[in-house]
Amino acid sequence: MGGDKQQRATNKIIRKINRFSFGFIEGKIDFHEKHNSTYKDNDILASLIFLFNRNRYPENGCKRYKEITKRNVPDADTIYRRIKMKRWKEILLEYNEIEAEIINEVKKRTHSNKAIVLIDEHEIPWYGEPNEYVVGTKNFHGTKLAFKYITINVLIHEYKICLFALPVTPLSEEYELVDDLLNLAEKFFKIRLILFDRGFSKDSKILKVVEKHGLKYLAPMEKSDRIKRIANSGDGVNPFYHMHYEFGKEKAKTNLFFIPNEKYEKEKWKNYHVFCTNIDVTKANLIFLADLYGMRWNIENFYRDGENFMIKTKTADFVVRYFFFLFMSILYNLWYLVRVRSPITAQEWKDLVEDKITGENDDFIEIYSIYVAFKNLLSTFMNTGVSSAFYFIGEIMKYDFKQICDVI
Repeated sequence: MGGDKQQRATNKIIRKINRFSFGFIEGKIDFHEKHNSTYKDNDILASLIFLFNRNRYPENGCKRYKEITKRNVPDADTIYRRIKMKRWKEILLEYNEIEAEIINEVKKRTHSNKAIVLIDEHEIPWYGEPNEYVVGTKNFHGTKLAFKYITINVLIHEYKICLFALPVTPLSEEYELVDDLLNLAEKFFKIRLILFDRGFSKDSKILKVVEKHGLKYLAPMEKSDRIKRIANSGDGVNPFYHMHYEFGKEKAKTNLFFIPNEKYEKEKWKNYHVFCTNIDVTKANLIFLADLYGMRWNIENFYRDGENFMIKTKTADFVVRYFFFLFMSILYNLWYLVRVRSPITAQEWKDLVEDKITGENDDFIEIYSIYVAFKNLLSTFMNTGVSSAFYFIGEIMKYDFKQICDVI
């Protein structure tokens, strides 16, 4: 009995945090609502949250949302059409504005602007015809085609945030994408360290980009024939590290170090994990650096946990797919804002969010209409004077006073 009471109290706190968290996106995404639109922007937003929450296709998910809520909700064609009205630059601008607010909140909570960044790639299998945005990949899930994204995540104290994602196309140069991501990250944080995998470290152009930014990096290294020879014989000085290793057309210089992997093969190179870094390597810091790289698994967790919030779609439309990927990142970040304050799994959080949007607790649309009304009221007092604000006071008084207090 006491446990149920405590759980209800915890859920109430989380719902209040949710109301605060969703304030980061409500009214921030323009779905091109017109004066005669059947569905308002909030209708589209609530439907999308339901679809991402349930990992549903819009085609059947919208029908299910309608059955649950008994509301007149937009169908899949309406959602696709309203998203396709958005321009590429519009999507980027809205996402960056939302992320800026989330990051400012994290900085406020942590009192820090220093972060470790993690760069990686994610592929979503594609079963349709090849197009200009689809890349070839290793055979997985029965296809050799995929939509691919390169992401940059940040670790700042206990917060793990997806900062940004860029699409990777057949014409993309990955070192240029890495440069773009670092330029963005440096606008928000002082970067302490970059972690990435061997797919990036084997590209000397990427290491040169990091060098240009004056940043430190750490990554595993592919075992080329030359590195195998070094691992087999040592470099004549140090058995576990090799300084100033130079490779690639750009003659990138890096420091290699070797960590035993608990294998005992005849060929010595098979018995080591190989890493590269531009941090000075010593015998004393080898294990520390290897353990530090373990933090990169946080980005693997992002892809795993992010799938909890990913909508399903068969569309080949690049803009729609990119919007979906960024929207998934926002939901993941909002969950993490709540999770740090009150430990909760992704599924538990999704259940509480669904309670909101389906009206099983407070009505999602109404609660955020109050939020918008208060923002407009404050803005009017600040910008246009008292007289115009009386209109918004009248609008607010239409709502239940207890709900208003809950929002505040």
